[in-house]
Amino acid sequence: MVLLRQIRLLLLAELRQEVRSFEVVLTSAFFSVVMMALFALSLGALPVESQLMAVPGALWLSVAFVGSLTLTRVFDRERESDTLRALLVGPVNRMAIYFSKAAVALLVLLLAAAVLVPGLIVIFPGAAPMAERPLFTAAMVLLGCIGYVAVGTLFAAGLAAGSGKNVLLSLILHPLTTPVLMFNLVATRALLEAHPGADAYLGRLAAVDVVLVVLGAWLFEPVLVGGGGSGGDAARPARTGAGR
Repeated sequence: MVLLRQIRLLLLAELRQEVRSFEVVLTSAFFSVVMMALFALSLGALPVESQLMAVPGALWLSVAFVGSLTLTRVFDRERESDTLRALLVGPVNRMAIYFSKAAVALLVLLLAAAVLVPGLIVIFPGAAPMAERPLFTAAMVLLGCIGYVAVGTLFAAGLAAGSGKNVLLSLILHPLTTPVLMFNLVATRALLEAHPGADAYLGRLAAVDVVLVVLGAWLFEPVLVGGGGSGGDAARPARTGAGR
């Protein structure tokens, strides 16, 4: 219950900060629209058979870029105001930081997906099966974004704590999230092709997400404290006090 309360408080603080400026949401939405315009100009004339291969790549490539942009900005706030050190010193469970940051990034990604998916359906006739099975599409996008955020939040926090550069996040994040994105791409293509085993992909995506979230939460404190240098020293009294 303490962990859940801390997650809720940190998440509300993040949302209040975002509501004041809408910086991340507006940037992600604008970037999604630009990506759709580019895909419409470059791939809109493809025959329907070719669109079955182009649409999954367009969707998850957009999610990857929007996710990288979102994770970069979410942790930039902590680095600019030096509030990450205060969280480490305070009696805050490290998992609460992980889940609150991941939840913010997930919400932004889902908002971007709410723009991307309808846009792709309108632009590409081959994406019609996504509209015909809205619940499957929504579940697939949700599970895919959870897997991406579970990995991205872990390494974005490590670079933020260690004063890493944003370009390093892109260099690290894209290779590490490629397996998740490829799995999501295969599931999306199975949906578009009306593959008889498409429903099984949801269970596999859920299983992968559980593994990634558990690993991300477990490794978050070593990555965060290890990347923070002096932040790690500051975090030790908090852990010792909590132990008492």
